[in-house]
Amino acid sequence: MSQENLEILRRVFEEAAGGDVSVWFQSADPGIRVFPRPAEPDAAPQYRGLDGLMEYLTNWYGQWEEYEVEAVEFIDAGEHVVVVVRERGRVERTGLEVEANFTNSFVLRDGKTVEWHMYDSHADALEAVGLRE
Repeated sequence: MSQENLEILRRVFEEAAGGDVSVWFQSADPGIRVFPRPAEPDAAPQYRGLDGLMEYLTNWYGQWEEYEVEAVEFIDAGEHVVVVVRERGRVERTGLEVEANFTNSFVLRDGKTVEWHMYDSHADALEAVGLRE
């Protein structure tokens, strides 16, 4: 994995944390595949292409009355970049306050994200990309 991929994802997360969700589209390959966490409510198992990315992000951001995300760790996993994020927010329909860390992995080709995987646990993410805790 190149340092360039790490820097691309750092920028994406910084800009998304600042409220610019368009960065997800600017950094995505037209054929992107998005795999939400299995436990994620109201999410399909997979989304394809930029329309799929739009559907996923609309569903995700639409759940929150308040929402913040911050990348706290980037891990070089060869073909994958593993990103641990801290998410905080209040769910709109329940008022439930949430603060948790989640782990994602990304595959980039030619500077664009072609795969985005989300995991229910850090251990699941590391195992999926061939690493161990």
